[in-house]
Amino acid sequence: MTATGQHPQRHPASSPAWPTSVHLSQRRRAGWRRRSRWALLARWHAETLDRALAAGAGPYAGALIAVRAQQLTTARSRRRLAAGLARVRRDAVEELSGFTAVVAPDRHEVAAATPEIAALEGRLRDGQRVEAAGLAMLRLLLTDGESPLYDPVGAGSLARHLRAVVGALGAHGR
Repeated sequence: MTATGQHPQRHPASSPAWPTSVHLSQRRRAGWRRRSRWALLARWHAETLDRALAAGAGPYAGALIAVRAQQLTTARSRRRLAAGLARVRRDAVEELSGFTAVVAPDRHEVAAATPEIAALEGRLRDGQRVEAAGLAMLRLLLTDGESPLYDPVGAGSLARHLRAVVGALGAHGR
C-alpha cells in the first residue's frame, strides 16, 4: 500500500510472474529490430547480393553483403540448396507433364554432370565450413533460367560451372 492507501499499480512486464526473457531492454529491442531490418533487406535484394558475392565481393564489402553471406551459410540454407540439387536430378529424369511454369533442366547436361551434382550435394550436407561465394554461385545456378543448368552454352558447361562452385566453397575439411 502506498501512503494514499491505494495498492500500487504493477505493470505486467515488471511482475515477477513474467519470464525474464520478456524483460528486454530498449537497447536490445532496438538491436533486434535493426538486425531484423537488415535480414529482411538482404532477403529482398538476395539476387543482387548473391551476384556480388559470386563475383568475388567478400562479406567485408558492406553490412548488407555480410548479412546475406551469413544467411547463405546457415544449415537451413545449405539443406535447401542440397534439396534443389536433388530436385534437379529428379526433374531431369522425370518427364514434366501438362502445362507448367517450371523450367526443366537440360537433361543431357544434368546426365553428364551427375557425379559433380552428387559430390556437391554431399559437400553441402557434410557440415564442414563453406564460403558464401560458392553458395551464392550455386543459388544463382539453380534459380536463374539463363544459367548453364537450363540453357547450356556448350557441352559440359554445367559440369564446369559445378566444379567452379566446389572451388568457391573452399577447401574441404578446413
